Amino acid sequence: MTQTDISNNIAIGLMFTATALLCGSAYAEMGASVNEDTSAPPQAFIEAASKPLQTARRQLRPSEVVDSYRERIEEMEAQHGAYGAGMDEQLLGLATALQKSGAHEEAIDEFRRAMLINRVNEGLYSLNQIPMIERMIESQIALNQWEDANDNQQYLYWLHARNYGENDPRMLPVINDLSRWHLQAYVEEKGETLFEHLISATNLYELAVDIITQNFGADDLRLVDALRGLKATNYYLATYKGEPQQPVVINTSFGAGGSADPGQRAKLDHYRMNSFSTGKNAISRIVDVYQKNPHSPPAASAMAKVELGDWYMMFNKWHSARKTYGEAYDALWDNGATNQEIEDIFGRPAALPALPMLDEDREALTDSHVTVSYDVTAFGKARNIQILSAYPDRVSIRSRVRNVLKRAKFRPRFEHGEPVETVGIVQRFVFE
Repeated sequence: MTQTDISNNIAIGLMFTATALLCGSAYAEMGASVNEDTSAPPQAFIEAASKPLQTARRQLRPSEVVDSYRERIEEMEAQHGAYGAGMDEQLLGLATALQKSGAHEEAIDEFRRAMLINRVNEGLYSLNQIPMIERMIESQIALNQWEDANDNQQYLYWLHARNYGENDPRMLPVINDLSRWHLQAYVEEKGETLFEHLISATNLYELAVDIITQNFGADDLRLVDALRGLKATNYYLATYKGEPQQPVVINTSFGAGGSADPGQRAKLDHYRMNSFSTGKNAISRIVDVYQKNPHSPPAASAMAKVELGDWYMMFNKWHSARKTYGEAYDALWDNGATNQEIEDIFGRPAALPALPMLDEDREALTDSHVTVSYDVTAFGKARNIQILSAYPDRVSIRSRVRNVLKRAKFRPRFEHGEPVETVGIVQRFVFE
């Protein structure tokens, strides 16, 4: 069954480490021979650059675009040498053409060579490497090389931080991209230690909050996205059950045995222990930002209070949830929300977070599916669960849906500001 979607994509990579070491030795060679011939490229660079090109040429598929780039590169090498100005741009074009044709391995080789030549000409910290790194990541994802892609994502962050400084506002788009990457990797179970993705994303969103607050003020609307990111990471931390490749061990604080050393366990337990309060504080601050910023959308603070009530409900704090929902209901009226807007929020039970249910008109009816009827109490619990039909009609599928609903939490339906029971809900679960 599809997992809940996330709030709607450090160590430098092995590739960078290898090329940085190569650059270090090459620059030492340049320093030793600078008085002899400053125009000649280092021998180490020549050897490193020529090998990938020869390998890639033998593997290339026939293509007019690729051939055109290849001819241009050979002409430039003959005129200006392997490290002539503009060579990196031509290699970027060649690699992109290879990528578009599906030749991702060859594309990665050429992206790497383009990066190397760019560093020779513009320095190790040149921002002109960025398009090469970003496109190389695309090919690595296409080849399911998630660890390599993760290394390059970290390198992108490091490169920007090296140029701008870690707390510069120009880092905000980079922080947003990397934090979303970590959340995507966690949800799709990519990488060796999934909880490290959650911790990294949490730290990045906290950094974004600090940068925005320091540079734009405590009530800036740009805070909202970063705070919602914190909400998402802390929900996943709170519900983390261990690494999927590890066997489940009952009655342990970590949830899965053998997947982390004691130091990692302690770090994870610290984040998990604070996940409820961190998420609650993030949503509460969203409410404050919307209340204090005169440019906030209408009724935005009331909607944020609904989020806060949902957070309480997901953590079984019914009394706090009911009080917050009531405040949000009244605030919606006070802020001029229409009947339809209030009905959309409180007129029917809402699964928290969204369950993997599909609308009747969605194109998935040929897959395994179960149609179920159930009630939702005023306390947000599913009761009177009845399986109406199942395809294929297997006990395992019926039990799966029943167990999901028994564990599920709902924002209850409200009438006149009070939670009420809803009976006879009919919904279809579709299994991909």
